[in-house]
Amino acid sequence: WRSAVVMMEAPVLLLLLLLLVSSCCLLTATASLYSSSDPLVLLHSSNYSREVHGVETAWVVEFYSSWCGHCINFAPTFKTFAQDLKDWEHTVKVGVLDCAVDENVPVCREHEVMGYPTIKLFAARASKGDVGTDMQRSSTVDDMGRSVIDFLVDKQKANNGSLSWVNLQPFRGAAADAWSEVRDYGIVEHVVVIVDTAKSYISWRTILDLGGYSTVAVRYKEVDILDATEFSSADLPTVIFVDKALKEEVVKGAPNTREGLKEMIAKKLGLNVGMLPYKTVYSGRRTDAAVKKEDTEGAGDGQPEEINSDKLNYEDDLPDTAFAGIERSDQVYMVDIENAVSYALGHEVIQHKFVRGEALKSLQDFLEVLVKYLPARPVVHKFLSKLHQYTVGQRNGIEGIKFAEVMKSLQGQDSILPTHQPWIGCLGSEPRYRGYPCGLWTTFHVLTVNSVLQDGSKVSFNAKTILRAIHGFVKHFFSCKYCSQHFQAMYAEDAESSVNVADDGILWLWRGHNKVNKRLHGDASEDPMHPKQQFPSEAACAACWHKGTLVEQEVLPYLKRIYSKGMLSFRGTQMISPPAKNKQARVMEELEKNREREERKESVKVNEKLHNMAEQQPLRPLSTWGFNSTDISLCVFLYGISTLIIMSVYCMVVIRRKLRRRRFLEAYKLPKRRDEVEQKSDEESVASVDDRLKVQEEVTLKL
Repeated sequence: WRSAVVMMEAPVLLLLLLLLVSSCCLLTATASLYSSSDPLVLLHSSNYSREVHGVETAWVVEFYSSWCGHCINFAPTFKTFAQDLKDWEHTVKVGVLDCAVDENVPVCREHEVMGYPTIKLFAARASKGDVGTDMQRSSTVDDMGRSVIDFLVDKQKANNGSLSWVNLQPFRGAAADAWSEVRDYGIVEHVVVIVDTAKSYISWRTILDLGGYSTVAVRYKEVDILDATEFSSADLPTVIFVDKALKEEVVKGAPNTREGLKEMIAKKLGLNVGMLPYKTVYSGRRTDAAVKKEDTEGAGDGQPEEINSDKLNYEDDLPDTAFAGIERSDQVYMVDIENAVSYALGHEVIQHKFVRGEALKSLQDFLEVLVKYLPARPVVHKFLSKLHQYTVGQRNGIEGIKFAEVMKSLQGQDSILPTHQPWIGCLGSEPRYRGYPCGLWTTFHVLTVNSVLQDGSKVSFNAKTILRAIHGFVKHFFSCKYCSQHFQAMYAEDAESSVNVADDGILWLWRGHNKVNKRLHGDASEDPMHPKQQFPSEAACAACWHKGTLVEQEVLPYLKRIYSKGMLSFRGTQMISPPAKNKQARVMEELEKNREREERKESVKVNEKLHNMAEQQPLRPLSTWGFNSTDISLCVFLYGISTLIIMSVYCMVVIRRKLRRRRFLEAYKLPKRRDEVEQKSDEESVASVDDRLKVQEEVTLKL
């Protein structure tokens, strides 16, 4: 019967498993800001080196993070930019790489990506270790296009280009002379020379747009003093068509736009899209399972954990005041905080190639604040304590990859930082929304509130210390550059001057958070299911509002209540199990359990006996008599030894008695041929001797 049930349940379980996997894949796919339908290459850790390193084309790569608000806003612009460059693949390609994916962290660290979005330019034949050139102009599509052209022209001028690139260097001489520089003479049918002013981006763009047509070679000629008599400003741009017979056709006053110039040349020469070579569609997907994943890795003594162990290092897996009531709409969840801390340390920090100087000090300060004031679970607190101790000892700096190795080594039976757990309070309607930024804000609020609740009454307490640690982390490690710059500007405005007493730090962070909510309301990064609004809402705290205005005197106790240690919900936090023990450890554990069981049994027997002797009166615990488990064990041991000694002495006396009697009988034994009188006399003598021996033995035993 059970077998039949299992057979019936197996297909159902398999179906559920497939649905779960499909859901996970769907969530992963929707987390990205770009898809295979976009006119760009989806790069990742497995294909990055294969696509970018050692190839003849140049590359424009955006390193972004799918949770970064500015990246979300910038994605449509970058897609338009990629569309604008889609015909330039013969010379330069456009790609994107999501640094929020853990597998891609080594690539981002290797390229020293410190914030998002970061756009880098790579020349032909880039090699491993080449971190690229940061794009300076990135505000508009036109600016980015100019940056790419400047990069290509400079590389080509320095002989760092490629033969596969179109020739962007200004041509000098007569138009017909351009044929002498044509590489594929047998294929090219026409040479086109565009005459225009110096640094004509319209001309360069047109050359790149038409570079895919193998039958045409387009060059750019800058007007100089000698050409001034031939071409007036009204004649520019001028297009000169030269065929293989060196016959020229000059078109003065050609269209002064990229689109018009391109269309005019294409129409004149009969060019159409069907003449372009086949374009490979780059999806970025891992289609070749045999391709191996390339290794892209190569490129004090402050101890707050001891000071605050009585407040934070609880004796069970959850804090003794863990919230267990009814969850509210504004409930704060520890799982969101653990996720944010795990990502901040295990992703944001390790992404840096090196952490030194001011950044190292900021990391040390942030970890110290976490250890002091984050009401973490015991094993998480132990992990942060160990990591803080390690970081303080690294005075000359830390490599990001080394920091990752240390974090991995600290994961143990009593020291754990969960990697990723499902978001609850910070869960967005799509993976790109909320998540890490929401969790980090929550962590900051918890730190400011619990620092005041714990040490705010002390004379030595300084609320600025907490805000400085938060500011330092955001400045050096929060990788959304746009968000980081706004936070730094907000901090520089009034943080140091307006925070004087303990509660000021709580209110400053709250006001700053609401400024961000107001700025981002209606932004593309806003979750449509969780619109940005002033916090707390009137529904969550009616007393905090008066005639449409928030009242700080009421907001302060509200913040202290919802972010306090005792009000945090631990629902959804990962159940932490100790690692599997080896055989020796299991044996020792079993022996210890048996010893404890024996001690409990012995204790029960003793208590029962004493209870009966005291006429059913309750007994005090053994500990009140001054005995502990060690004392009892020692007594049992001495009792056993004494028993063995007594038994040994008794056995020795019995054996000696038998030996002495045997020797006596052998010494006084008479011959069988004596007469009966002598025999009787001898028997009496023996009996007499025997009696004396018995008396001696009795005396000996008494002694």
